[in-house]
Amino acid sequence: MASNFVLLGVLVLAAGALGKNVDKRKCPEVRAVPHFDLSQLLGAWYVVEYYASEEEALAYSCMRSELTENDHVETKDGAVEWTQGVTMNFTYRFLDDPLGETLLGNLTWRVDLAAPAHWTHEEKDYDGIYNTYVLDTEYKTWALLLHCAEQREGARYLSAFVLSRSTTLPKNVMAYLRDKLPRYDVDVKYVFPISHEACSTRPPVYDYSPLMVGLGDKAPKKPSVTYNVAFGH
Repeated sequence: MASNFVLLGVLVLAAGALGKNVDKRKCPEVRAVPHFDLSQLLGAWYVVEYYASEEEALAYSCMRSELTENDHVETKDGAVEWTQGVTMNFTYRFLDDPLGETLLGNLTWRVDLAAPAHWTHEEKDYDGIYNTYVLDTEYKTWALLLHCAEQREGARYLSAFVLSRSTTLPKNVMAYLRDKLPRYDVDVKYVFPISHEACSTRPPVYDYSPLMVGLGDKAPKKPSVTYNVAFGH
């Protein structure tokens, strides 16, 4: 009889664990990597895998980033604060862009001086704080970053990047990094590989759009293509 009660207790605990409710409005509790050295993380990286809570299909290719250190950050109201910061300049392409246009972006975080592997970013038009954590890294080879921002209404925004100093990582390393993500509410089913093939050179793209001659122009030109991109938010 006692063994039956023990078994029942185990089943109840297991059911509770499996049925754990995740509050999609709140960011997960994160412990950034200890004894972190920002200077070793700086430099060029390839984004080799990517996750975003709002995306259920692969959207990007040729995604690269460059991390640099700053001695100041811009505050939410546009002022300058003299404190340690880190900036990510990134380039990427949309998979469905027939022109294969390379797009640019950047984001600057304030470094948490008490925990240097935790960075924060604020914007005037966004009422929350954009948190970034370095979950783990082998500075010369790979790094795992998690981003999360809570919103006043609706679900949080959660994303993750697997960074590599080269265009690929060994399968065992990828498996090791993927195993870390579910504890932060990342669904690995939607962690997508980022291709870095044909990024520096590619065949010509044929453009059959009409030619235009504007008033005062001396030569015909094709209509420009503009993307409104909100990367990372």
